[in-house]
Amino acid sequence: MDIQISIIIVNYNTEEVLEKCLASIRNQVNNIGYEVIVVDNNSEKGSLANLVSAFPEVNFMFLEKNLGFGMGNNAGAAMARGKYLYLLNPDTVLVNNAPYILHRYLEDKNNSQVAICNASMYTPDMQPTSTYGNSDILLLEYKKLLNMKTHQRGINRTDKPVRVKELSGANFFIRKKVFDEVGGFDKDFFMYYEEIDLCDRVRRKGYYIVSVPEAKVVHSYGASAENKNETMRQWSREEHWYSKFVYFFKTKGKYQTALLYQANMLKLHTAVFFYSLQKNKSKLDYWNAKKQVIQKTYSRYKSYLNSKK
Repeated sequence: MDIQISIIIVNYNTEEVLEKCLASIRNQVNNIGYEVIVVDNNSEKGSLANLVSAFPEVNFMFLEKNLGFGMGNNAGAAMARGKYLYLLNPDTVLVNNAPYILHRYLEDKNNSQVAICNASMYTPDMQPTSTYGNSDILLLEYKKLLNMKTHQRGINRTDKPVRVKELSGANFFIRKKVFDEVGGFDKDFFMYYEEIDLCDRVRRKGYYIVSVPEAKVVHSYGASAENKNETMRQWSREEHWYSKFVYFFKTKGKYQTALLYQANMLKLHTAVFFYSLQKNKSKLDYWNAKKQVIQKTYSRYKSYLNSKK
């Protein structure tokens, strides 16, 4: 059977959840030609030895250094043989034959302008969870700053496909020719915001993005490597803010990015001052730690800007 779908999973020290992901692919995917590529981002030596033996049908690519999520997927895409790429997080599990359903959707001649789609995502206890985004992200940031209520993002509670602005990178089904056309993921993002950036570039080419609720995937948030210990969680917080600044620079410009930073710092300084007066140590420690993260990552972002001159 000709390979139609290349399923790509980027792994970094997540062998336990990866095993469940691979088992679900083996158990759920049928009636379609596919391959599975696991790109290992320089995990602990030998950590995947058991999986290599248990899943001989999987192609394992071992990188000499951690390239991050986007570039890891780019490496997998470079060796992919499928007409479509299905990017999965290692902490996902297929509930049904999602690759076949998404392939069928994009193969429909009525959907020729759709370049990317994905499955609805659920928590391990099968509660719907965020799958896509439709809001202006900059506006969303200011609403958070002002403690304004934001609508729950990305849950399609109907049984109909819905056109959206961006999809979660945890399950991301894209035409390979479009992925290649836009140059894949931007190398400036190590982790976070890379899928939003890719969706932006795809939409600017005139393509549509759709979430398809018939396909279903469980996503175990918090099971990935960046949540294993406090050191990794701190790294994750810093990387998230850095990628946020880079993304806003690319899409909104350096002045809007600087304004967002200043607005955050104003809120943080106000919170620190308020809890200092109250002598609330736990709250004070929390807001000081957050301030340090944002200051540190903005300084790193400024270095990035200087490198672009």
